[in-house]
Amino acid sequence: MILLSFQRALFLLLILVSFSLTNCSSTETKSEDASSESADTTKDSVNQKKVESIDVSDPSKKEESSSEKKVGCIEGDCVNGIGKYIYENGDIYTGSFKNDQREGKGNFDYVDGEKFSGIYVEDKRQGLGEYHFKNGDKYIGEFKSGQINGKGIYTFSDGRALDGEFQNDGLEGKGTLMEEGKPKECKVQARKLVCD
Repeated sequence: MILLSFQRALFLLLILVSFSLTNCSSTETKSEDASSESADTTKDSVNQKKVESIDVSDPSKKEESSSEKKVGCIEGDCVNGIGKYIYENGDIYTGSFKNDQREGKGNFDYVDGEKFSGIYVEDKRQGLGEYHFKNGDKYIGEFKSGQINGKGIYTFSDGRALDGEFQNDGLEGKGTLMEEGKPKECKVQARKLVCD
């Protein structure tokens, strides 16, 4: 009789344990299925977003935002050769490079519309060059250490031209202004023309 009660108790215990394991197992499966389902949904939405925002098969369909603008060397050899370099602010340099610096003949287009064409030495404007200002004025002449400095002709947007000597990046200078065919001796003070 004790043996029979022990067998019944063991049988009931096994049924309870198997029932618990079945519930536990099915709960885990549901949990795994639910997380798999949500993971798949997440994957699908991520993949779908990727496909919508970036079409790798046709880059022309992708809109370029300001943060996606190309910056750096976009053409040629910008270390030791001839290349095209776009700066973060949108300025563009096209020309010769040596040791990763502007060196030799080059053109610099500033984002505000001003332009420089001339010679660079160790990354600075040096020697003869031409600078076009956004107001329509232009300077053709010497540059030293990156600045307007030396002999040159400053032509105003109205056509008047001052042939002279300039210093301090063109803030100061003196020369002869041709106005209506007549020469006038003039000075440049704080980039303002003062004639006698």
